[in-house]
Amino acid sequence: MTNEIMDRRNDIRDWMNNDPWMNGFSSLFGDNFPTNDTLKTDIKESDKDYSVKVDMPDFDKKNINVSYNNNTLTISGHRDNFADQNNKNGDVIMSERSSGRFSRQYHLPAVDQDNVKANYDNGVLKITLPKLAENKDSSHHIEIN
Repeated sequence: MTNEIMDRRNDIRDWMNNDPWMNGFSSLFGDNFPTNDTLKTDIKESDKDYSVKVDMPDFDKKNINVSYNNNTLTISGHRDNFADQNNKNGDVIMSERSSGRFSRQYHLPAVDQDNVKANYDNGVLKITLPKLAENKDSSHHIEIN
């Protein structure tokens, strides 16, 4: 159920980012809205962990924040303006690369938050979130007197 809700939320976000009218509308609000080239994410689940991969080209690692709290993985930070966008000669013909602040959240329950690992290499943020070990004897039979 939780994954279905997350999928629906991400479907709506993707629709908003890919719809020309909504994308234009969100640009009116400045740098606080994600654009369609920011934070494309893959999440895989195994018996032992969750694996999250996020495309983040041209981000400086020091500007990326990753946290896990209350069953929610949050990735936030910012990407600075690109130098060629400020060309004084006006030679820039087209500019589609985005800059500014971003944030995404993913609901991933029962994670061993003390052992979460993150790595940023070649523009891809990889996060491994080990699941908490299940207590196989979580049920206990109680005798009735």
